[in-house]
Amino acid sequence: MESHPQKKLSVDDLFSDSGPFDEQALVNALHPLITIQKPASIFFKGAKLNAKQAILAYALAKKLLKSKELIKTDIITAVEIHKATGLKKGTVDPTFKALKEDGLLVGKSECEIPTHKIFTVIELLTLKKE
Repeated sequence: MESHPQKKLSVDDLFSDSGPFDEQALVNALHPLITIQKPASIFFKGAKLNAKQAILAYALAKKLLKSKELIKTDIITAVEIHKATGLKKGTVDPTFKALKEDGLLVGKSECEIPTHKIFTVIELLTLKKE
């Protein structure tokens, strides 16, 4: 078996000129689900989403708004989600817990989607909804 010399990498190979996430992919995933009223109010369009998808769509929209410096933080809370989505508190709390266990949300009572999980969240939101 022939061996190929491996290219020597440096720390510079870890840097990217693009942002922390693919904004176009994020917008494409959110477009059928939400609308944002200026300056930064998030509304659902009525797509059938389960609790996980609704929470993740809202959190992802906040992450996008924060990246555009339209809001100060992308942190979400269970109370905020309950008010924004209309999901019952009895649904929000266990769903938050499950999303944290899956690594899709980080934090205690104040949570956010970690940047390295954005692609996974986009995939979950763009799966065929049943």
